Amino acid sequence: MGVCLNRNGYILSGMHILIERTQPALARLALVLMVAWSVLFTSAAHAAPEQPAGYRIGAGDLLAITVYRAPDLETTTRVSDNGTVVIPQIGEVEVSGLTPFQASERIAGLLKSRGVFLNPSVNVLVTEYRSKTVAVLGAVSRPGEIALDKPGLTVADVLARAGANFGSPGMIVTAVSEQDGKPHREEFTVRDLISGNRDRPVIPGEQIFMQEPATFYISGEVTKAGAYPLTPGLTVGQALALGGGLTPRGSNSRISVTRKDAAGTPVKVKSVKQDVPVLAGDLIVVGARWF
Repeated sequence: MGVCLNRNGYILSGMHILIERTQPALARLALVLMVAWSVLFTSAAHAAPEQPAGYRIGAGDLLAITVYRAPDLETTTRVSDNGTVVIPQIGEVEVSGLTPFQASERIAGLLKSRGVFLNPSVNVLVTEYRSKTVAVLGAVSRPGEIALDKPGLTVADVLARAGANFGSPGMIVTAVSEQDGKPHREEFTVRDLISGNRDRPVIPGEQIFMQEPATFYISGEVTKAGAYPLTPGLTVGQALALGGGLTPRGSNSRISVTRKDAAGTPVKVKSVKQDVPVLAGDLIVVGARWF
């Protein structure tokens, strides 16, 4: 191998000359590797589940807590009934009512104030939402508890999550909650919710039932006899309009309604006015004119 002098007069072998000439390329390669590693690290950090803005931690929520460069402090813990979690080297920390970011700031502050770390970086993720839920039951494809994992979820929102079919506007939705220590009941139709007229934010802990609408029947001198879904407040006149109205032979004075009494016995009421409310299972019959 040849020998020569460098600019400072030092003897260099051929191998040293090769390394000296390739140093800029090695430096560029090292820079590329550092950038790639940074991108991978950042991507991994962002791969964590997205946390809903404004969510407040509550009892029963499962939290994943990590401290940068401190794997021994990583923990997955459930918030206790009194709203606290236990962190290694700190003990109990109250987190109920805080957002995940606020909880991470509180834990970081305690680690710093107790001399565990000089400038800790803490991350808190909610991996299970258990503190705020509603139960959705009835005519949905996925009945069960729905986590209120972001603020402002409405009755329509949770029904959609439960797989409700909004194709039948007459379907009945009943929400049962507790207000002032007493059961409170509300009824909606799917039409109400779709239009937004009565849709409202859900109340944590309430139960929402979705059921097929009750039906009533129209027969006699009407354009379209048959079974129809019953909507709250429907009158005989509105029911007849749903049936396409009376035929030319139909008589407004010969409308009867057959409905069951408390004992379940069918009772026929004649000469019914059109402002009479329709009940589930009613049979409305329109008679023909005499002339």
